[in-house]
Amino acid sequence: MLMRLLGNATVVLVGLAAVGAFAFLALRSRSHDRPVARETAVDLLEQQSKQLAGPYSVDCGEVLVGGDPRTATDCALAANKAGNAFRVRYDMRGIDSFVAVAIVRTPSGAVGELQYDSDPMGGGGRAHEMVVPKRCPEPVHLWVNPSGRIDCFQKKSSSPRDPMSPNAEPY
Repeated sequence: MLMRLLGNATVVLVGLAAVGAFAFLALRSRSHDRPVARETAVDLLEQQSKQLAGPYSVDCGEVLVGGDPRTATDCALAANKAGNAFRVRYDMRGIDSFVAVAIVRTPSGAVGELQYDSDPMGGGGRAHEMVVPKRCPEPVHLWVNPSGRIDCFQKKSSSPRDPMSPNAEPY
């Protein structure tokens, strides 16, 4: 009797493990097919980019991980050409935290990049979120990198010193 109960319990546990593994793999494979949304709460990058761009700026939106950046990039280029303040955010795939870059033009015409990491120490939360501002070199020249994102730093491919370096995505 005890052996029969242990046998049934083993079958149930193996079955649950198989269903769990299948669900994990199914969800994981689908995440590469569509843009991945970040947490819905307003993070430090949203706060700082809105503050810098000002209340009358053009909000060119957020490009999710795996999303098509063309509309947001075209919006930011048009706003810059017209001399308008703007902001655009590009979410990127992080290893153990949320990572993003925002390009912002202030009402006074200054253009810069804000590099965001939700948890530079790792772990995935937002307890230690950080924004590193980098002012674009003057005269400002915005260009579209091979990923379709706006950049204002060097065009040449170079290996970044770390993920927070200017031109952090040379590919």
